[in-house]
Amino acid sequence: MTLERRSLELQDRTRTYLVYRPNDDVERQRDLLLFFHGSLQSANVIRRFTNGTFDDLATRHGMLAVYPTGVEQHFNDARATLPVAARELGIDDVAFTRAILDELRAEQEISRVFLCGFSNGGQMVIRLLFDAPGLADAACVFASTLGAGANHAPTNPDSAYQPTPVMFVHGTGDRLAPYTGGTAGIDPKRTRGAVTGAQENAARFAELNHAAGPERTHLFPDTVVDRWEPADATGAPVELVSVEGMGHVIPSGNELDPRLGKNTDSFIAAELVEEFFGL
Repeated sequence: MTLERRSLELQDRTRTYLVYRPNDDVERQRDLLLFFHGSLQSANVIRRFTNGTFDDLATRHGMLAVYPTGVEQHFNDARATLPVAARELGIDDVAFTRAILDELRAEQEISRVFLCGFSNGGQMVIRLLFDAPGLADAACVFASTLGAGANHAPTNPDSAYQPTPVMFVHGTGDRLAPYTGGTAGIDPKRTRGAVTGAQENAARFAELNHAAGPERTHLFPDTVVDRWEPADATGAPVELVSVEGMGHVIPSGNELDPRLGKNTDSFIAAELVEEFFGL
């Protein structure tokens, strides 16, 4: 494999991203996975945070795995309340995403585009679903939900959304992005405003995706999956993977900071993503 640190110029600023490329030396059409890191993380940190499991997924399927880095460790996401430099500086991370894709498409034929994001990066995926409709073939959001009420503030109206398969993975013990909704953030002084609960969030995306349900499956003793199926040919599925007691983490088989809360060893998140994306 090769790991390239790349940069581009946008808004009079140098932006960086990592590209993980499987070492198969075959020039061919490839799928591409974009993974957006969480608050106070970076491209390298999210690769470690997920224990290399999304690099492994890319290797298994000959995909490109691309890890953008936010400005001062944050992306300018879809919430109205976001007290970070990326918002204060008016950073256009939708344009950054499109610029990454344009660069890579100029070098190689890209087939499908998949999005993943954790926490603030999950909120960035939500922004892209509304503000870049049709960009993604499917998406997975870890530990993030829609802003509640006026805190849901993408640039486009909800009517611009295009049905896209989307999976949410959320722990019921998440204190930073509360599973039942409420105020999200690291502490009361750095709040990210009100967010919807995980069930309400998934139901709203099911509505946008013209999907009916849910049907519940007990996947593991601590894990249930609620799935909404498309009601017609214009729709797309939605899944909510709820993990009892899990905190603000991505199940990846590694040890994480205990301050983030409990993890689970029932599954590896990348493997659920692999199945949901139909890889």
